[in-house]
This record gives sequence, structure tokens and C-alpha cells, in this order.
Amino acid sequence: MFITVRYGDAEEALFNPNCRTMLLLENIKQRCCCGEDVEVDLSDNEGNIKYLHSAESLQKYANEILKEREILVLVKVERNEDGNKPQYIPLLNDETIDAAFLAKLSSRENVSSQGSKRKKRQDGKSSNLASSRGRSGTKTTSHSPGPGKSATPTGRSKKK
Repeated sequence: MFITVRYGDAEEALFNPNCRTMLLLENIKQRCCCGEDVEVDLSDNEGNIKYLHSAESLQKYANEILKEREILVLVKVERNEDGNKPQYIPLLNDETIDAAFLAKLSSRENVSSQGSKRKKRQDGKSSNLASSRGRSGTKTTSHSPGPGKSATPTGRSKKK
């Protein structure tokens, strides 16, 4: 799994979001030549902020928030003195950044398209619970094959 972050003068970099969001943001700042004191976040190509810098998201794994192979724009987060509403400034010089993108980026209704909150099923349980269970409803466990054996994507051992 990877994501593409667009920044600078139409530059792109690939990142692995299979880590804590805090570590991903630190790596993005380092590889995209941002200062250590700069607060950054990501948005999609339409200007929807992902809110990775929020305290709630920093401890989550980034792959819980971001989609596989998603193309994102690096944005700088500037806090006002009153700390009320941060201002988001795109760090990409490209035709993607137009008036509609900037308007969406600065609007009060700016909500992440992925959303950092999990959707609840009708029975009140988290929707992520079903994905960790097999078809029978029991928890699935993965066993690594012994030495010299390889497993197929289905988890079955290959016959030699």
C-alpha cells in the first residue's frame, strides 16, 4: 500500500501509510523539505483536508484514514493566535491549485472525504470489526508457513 504526496513545483513522492500518522507526517516533512517546526497535513485534489494533524488522528495508523494509492496535496497548517480556526496553505505549485480548490480548503464546511470517525452499523458495533473476522464470524488468524514452504495469497501452502 502506498500514497502519493504532491508538493513543490509539481513534485511527487511515494509514502507507505502503514505506520502511525505522527510518523508519516514527520517523514513527509523531512522528505518534502519542510522545516521541523512547520505543521503539515494532506488534502485530496478537491481540497478536502484529511485532518491527520488532529490529536485524535496522530495515534491512529495512517492507513485507517487514507485510501490505498490515493493522490494527496501537501498543505501547511497555520494556527491563528486565538487558535480557533486554522488556515490551510497548499504547498504545491500546480494547475491543480485553482480558485475552487482554495475555496474548498478555506471553507468552514471542509470535511474529510474519508472521515476520521468510523461509521457505526445498525447494531452499534464498529464497521471495522467485520473485516477482522472470517466468513463464519470467527476470528481469523494467519499462520506463517514453515521453513522452505511458501504461502499463496489465500494462505494455503503450495504443493511442491
